[in-house]
Amino acid sequence: MQDLRPVLWQEAFIRAVDEPDRDTLARLIREAEFAIVFRRQQLENPADYSDEVRAMKLATLAMDSIKVQKLGGVRNLTLLKECCSFHRSA
Repeated sequence: MQDLRPVLWQEAFIRAVDEPDRDTLARLIREAEFAIVFRRQQLENPADYSDEVRAMKLATLAMDSIKVQKLGGVRNLTLLKECCSFHRSA
């Protein structure tokens, strides 16, 4: 059975957003992004983990903002659109 530990990506995210050093921050953001991707791949049915999937999307958006504000990166508009789109119900 696969190790389904959501706490790993959450810990990586918290370490990243609390880091004041720019070089370390960039590395920790990459690690947190990798942990989120890895966790998403572990989920056989993401719908069963909708709260966690939403939290991962929000964490990814937060890290994107940090990259823009603190590291001089460029906003990922595709990510913003995917994370914040709302689907109309019929």
